[in-house]
Amino acid sequence: MPYSRIRESPESSSAAAVHAVAAALKDAWHQPFRLSPERARMARLARRLPNGLVQRFVNREIKEMGLDPALAVHIRSEGLAQQALRAYETEENRRYPVVVIGAANGGAAYLAALLDAPLLPAYFLFSFTHHSHPDDIESYHAFGSKIIDALLNSNPNLMAVNHFDPIHDRLLVGHINHVRVKLLDMPEAYRRFLQERMSPEGVILFTDCTYSWRQYQIAERHYFQVGGLGGYDEQTYFQGDAEIDDWLARQGGKHRGGWVLEDDYPLVLARESEWSAWPSFRESVETFAKNQGFAFKAINGAHPEDFSALAYTAYLWEARLHERAPQGILIESFNTFNPTAARRSDLLPLWLPFLCDDSLQFLARMVSYFPEDIPALFSLIPHFQPTPDMPGIQAWGQVASQTNPLTWIGVDPDRWPIDIAFYADYLPQLQAWTQAHPGREPRPHLTTDELLQMVYFLQRDGIAFFDDLLDF
Repeated sequence: MPYSRIRESPESSSAAAVHAVAAALKDAWHQPFRLSPERARMARLARRLPNGLVQRFVNREIKEMGLDPALAVHIRSEGLAQQALRAYETEENRRYPVVVIGAANGGAAYLAALLDAPLLPAYFLFSFTHHSHPDDIESYHAFGSKIIDALLNSNPNLMAVNHFDPIHDRLLVGHINHVRVKLLDMPEAYRRFLQERMSPEGVILFTDCTYSWRQYQIAERHYFQVGGLGGYDEQTYFQGDAEIDDWLARQGGKHRGGWVLEDDYPLVLARESEWSAWPSFRESVETFAKNQGFAFKAINGAHPEDFSALAYTAYLWEARLHERAPQGILIESFNTFNPTAARRSDLLPLWLPFLCDDSLQFLARMVSYFPEDIPALFSLIPHFQPTPDMPGIQAWGQVASQTNPLTWIGVDPDRWPIDIAFYADYLPQLQAWTQAHPGREPRPHLTTDELLQMVYFLQRDGIAFFDDLLDF
């Protein structure tokens, strides 16, 4: 079976979370973009090129990144679990007092790193090669259905969402068909890992994101999602609006008026494709914990932002508990985050789920909880086809620098969001800053009890809890 060729999508936020945590546990750097020295040099040279040429180059790269659809029949849930666990292979003799399982996002990754705990994901994204017009929802659905039928026939413990976003993923959906699979119960590989690698009195911490989206239900375990997290809700995707139509016209497209499937599939409110675990998976994890004598605790959130805010608060709480002075605020986005930097340089991390108006509003709400005058390090991933719900770089900079001096990490404000050199510059610039600003030993760390104590105080005292945390 050609399982080694079956890889999770490189743009997947869940895969990034697993590998970022695994790197942090080894005090190593997560490298989200593995560029050879020659490709890094070419990316930096591309900053001199017109935006149109850069976009054409990116479009050509996307055409080559998809997974062979013929491999779908070989996907197995056990193989997916084993691939995730492989990130922790070098730590095979280590026993963990806590393991984090569930929704895998930047906030969950930062929490897991602070707890010194592995993160096991509840879902996996595959990007299959499929060339079609980015507004052709019917072709996208028909192709995805063939993939999903083959995949689900061999995996009774998976469900699948065919994710079509012709706005935020417009460059991708012309060449890629996104299929995200979600675990319905615990794979045997996860069970063995927990039995062999957890301390006898260990805690399973479940990150349960309940963020939902109205989706077409194609079959019992098969869903089709139009759009996703950002500045528009699902109804706007279905109906369209004048702002989106004007944007489509500027892209040279003829489509107007939203995207709907022709067949009369029922629309149901279900857990959102990218950010939420399926409810039955939580039930299976909780049952397993009870049967094995492990403690089960859940961190619940209605939105991926909730996990980011909680992780930021946890690092602030850790600094207060251990009399550690934060040296800066690390603001990162989507699939680009590095808990190692926060741990090495005593940084307070704030992760942004994406690049749209809603994430800018989240950042604006969180700024009031930033300690003043320490630097804000901001890495904002590029997006090579700006959308109408995506603020410009000036708006991001204005909000981030309200109370803190701003340093861009990997970002050229004059070229963003069409800034391909970000992929070459992000990690070296972050490494250079942390090397110049070493944190205090021992590295930041919380126990599960300390985290749960913080959650209790946060629930009891609300906003007032931050007055003490910010009083350094």
